[in-house]
Order: sequence, then structure tokens, then C-alpha cells
Amino acid sequence: MLWAVPATLLFSFSLLVGPVRAGDDKFPDGPGKETFLKVCTQCHEADPIASLRYSRDEWKDLVDDMKGKGADATDDECNVIVEYLFKNFGKKEESK
Repeated sequence: MLWAVPATLLFSFSLLVGPVRAGDDKFPDGPGKETFLKVCTQCHEADPIASLRYSRDEWKDLVDDMKGKGADATDDECNVIVEYLFKNFGKKEESK
């Protein structure tokens, strides 16, 4: 009956936290997501990136800067990451 206490605690904790839902993922599925997560989470968490809104050039500058700081990615992987980030977190053009 010793196992009953940890199982009860685990169940209680899961009720407080709730299940992880697919909608909780801040990063949309699509080409580049896997590469982005693989490369960018080597050194830091990905979540703060979801709040950024950059132009394609700004994303490229950021990704190039990270590569310069040691991110382990090929040039092709960097290009894929830039396109993924721009498509999903690109700065919206202002109406004139």
C-alpha cells in the first residue's frame, strides 16, 4: 500500500496542473519547426521567441547572431529557421 501515496499525490498534482493540450504549444506545426526546436533549444528556452515579431531581415540577423555565438546549425538549417520564424512570427505590415 506504500505506492498508493505517491500515486495519489501524482493524481492530485495532475488535477491542479491539467493535461498538456496540443493548443498549448506556442509553435505551429510546419516546415522548420523541428529544426527550430532542435537548434534553438540547445542554449535557451524557445517560449520567449513566440512573443517576438520581426521582419525577415531581423529574424535573419537574430539567427545569424545566435550562430555566431555557437548555435550548432548549418547555413541551410539557419535559412529554414528564419523562414519558419518569419512565417509564424513575422512583423505584420502596417496599413498605409
